[in-house]
Amino acid sequence: MRCIGWGVIVRLSLILLAACAPSSPALPASPPAATLVPITPSPALPAFIDPVSSWIEVDLARQVVILHEHGSVLAEFPASTGVTTDPKYATPPGLYQVQSKDKGPVESVPGVFVSDVVMFDIGKGNGFHSRPMDAQGNIIEETLGKPSTAGCVRLGQAAALFDFARVGMKVWIH
Repeated sequence: MRCIGWGVIVRLSLILLAACAPSSPALPASPPAATLVPITPSPALPAFIDPVSSWIEVDLARQVVILHEHGSVLAEFPASTGVTTDPKYATPPGLYQVQSKDKGPVESVPGVFVSDVVMFDIGKGNGFHSRPMDAQGNIIEETLGKPSTAGCVRLGQAAALFDFARVGMKVWIH
């Protein structure tokens, strides 16, 4: 059995009285109860990006990649980014542009291949790509949703990002 507080009973009684007495004036509505909702501010969209253009967003805190097209979210994919804040192995926040695309497979380290490579920081060797595979195309590292790379952005849906991306397209990492 649930307990009902006296305040609820009094309000229900007043509502029933108002409904049963059509000649009585309407009771003022009580204000809704305040609810505390934690607010996580999202960063302001940089001036570098036209909000109605097509662009790629990487949310490091949520470990997701978001594809934006003409002011709408086209898709959101789980991702894995750089494993530390060490500049050598991090996925550095900032504003970038797609610099090149290579369907692959590309051997990233001996015996490890990736496909659908979209580079946004050639100088540091950072880009988007598939999960690592062996020479036969078998996935050898499935991690998504938490940092686990040496700076690149790993995706399970790398082919979808590859098809969406265009050289020169903006990339915002935050």
